[in-house]
Amino acid sequence: MLRNSGYHIVGAIGMVLLLSSCSDTDYVMRPPAPEKLPSLENPIRGTADSVINVPVQMDVSAFLHAANDPNVIPKKFDHWRTLAKHSKGVDYKYYAERDEFTIEREAAHSVDGKESGLSLRNWWKDIDLSGVSLFVSAPLRYKVGARSQAQGAESLAQCGDASGWPRQATLNGSIAMGMTPDYGVSASLRSVTVHPIEPCQLRISDVDLQQAVNGAIEDQVRGGLNSAVSRLNGLSVKSQAEDVWTALQNPIPLETDTWLLLNLDKVRHTGFSKDGHVVTDTLQLTAHPVIVLGAEPPATTAALPQLVANASSPDFRGVADVQDGYPEKQPGAEQFHVVADIQVDYGTLSKTLSNRLKGKRVANKGNFVRMTGATISGLGENQVLLRVDFTGDARGHVYLIGKPEINGLTRTVYLGGLRYDPATTQLLQTTAPDWLYHAPLLESITPEVVLGVTPKIDQLRDLLKTGLNRTLSPTVSMQGTVTSMQGIAVFADVDALHVRAMSDGALTVTGDGKP
Repeated sequence: MLRNSGYHIVGAIGMVLLLSSCSDTDYVMRPPAPEKLPSLENPIRGTADSVINVPVQMDVSAFLHAANDPNVIPKKFDHWRTLAKHSKGVDYKYYAERDEFTIEREAAHSVDGKESGLSLRNWWKDIDLSGVSLFVSAPLRYKVGARSQAQGAESLAQCGDASGWPRQATLNGSIAMGMTPDYGVSASLRSVTVHPIEPCQLRISDVDLQQAVNGAIEDQVRGGLNSAVSRLNGLSVKSQAEDVWTALQNPIPLETDTWLLLNLDKVRHTGFSKDGHVVTDTLQLTAHPVIVLGAEPPATTAALPQLVANASSPDFRGVADVQDGYPEKQPGAEQFHVVADIQVDYGTLSKTLSNRLKGKRVANKGNFVRMTGATISGLGENQVLLRVDFTGDARGHVYLIGKPEINGLTRTVYLGGLRYDPATTQLLQTTAPDWLYHAPLLESITPEVVLGVTPKIDQLRDLLKTGLNRTLSPTVSMQGTVTSMQGIAVFADVDALHVRAMSDGALTVTGDGKP
């Protein structure tokens, strides 16, 4: 009898120990979900200023034809048989022949090194080699002779005659070019210079005969070149600019229910480039491009604005202004940015995060929990509610609250200030076993909470790359690049996560199929 009662006592003690053990290691934690907070208005506003480059071509062959007409500018400058009188009493003569004028490429005026820089400055006599100048040049061959009377004796000197003929030089013209508000060309002659490649070192009675001859030839050319320049003032690029402006006001489809709106603003003139008888005038359109989702938005119908000739902001200046006044702004002047507001539903975010957390194990003092899933939802007031479910020596779920933020280095969206909600905190402090209270559960969850918005951004980037390279009309086409696209702002609404993404790149639009 006693023996049987002993067995009952031992069994009772074992049952007590078992129940005690279960109560410590099989804790169930189920805090209630926090109440929703008021919804705030989405604070993400504004667009990015962008530049669209539009090269338009002008045929300046009429100007070249006039400059090379011997009735406008002589081909020969013959003052060899009749002496000219210098103001210092020296009689001199000269003969020169020129070839055809051609338009110089800008690359011909680039300098490399101190020596070539000095040569260039002498050639153009300190003319500003900016993007608003047109340079013409013609090879020149010449000879010079002189006679003077000094103390009753006659002095004779010649350069470039007989076996020394000819001496080489170039005849150069610099033409200032600009654009009128109505997209017409405004041109005027800046200077005419003779640049002796093989100078005549003749000085009689302290007279520099090379300078005298240069000045005489320049005077004869100046009037004719002025007349030729007037042919440039009849040129206009307005029709090409209107074609481009009209084509770019239509929504550009990227895919079904996804549209690119350029939102054009102003048109500016930045400078000229030259190639033979064709001059390319580069216009820059300011725009505020956005990607919109849904039904096709209406096209805008604004008329082509007047050309802005003078830049008013260092962020958008002409080529010469940027180089002189704001060199640090030049790279940005070519940037084309597109802003897109992406909505990512919380169900998609929950699935991605749940897969990342599932199976993750957190242990403390010989006990552990293993995460089984996660759910994300909008809490209100730009905050996100995160529920994490777990099982193991304790089971149930916890709630955490955080604010979505953009990590500029990793280009990801994460939850800043992630913390337990008040109900979860109270249970952990009052009823949870000590090992669970001190378990690094929050520390294990925090680095994993990277919200999966990258696929959406990458999808838009790829759509944009394709959308920027297409034909818009029979006369207008686009060529664009997208170097990057990343999130720049984020806002948690109650129903979805709103991410603003912005692309970097460049866009050039051509008219009539010509760059």
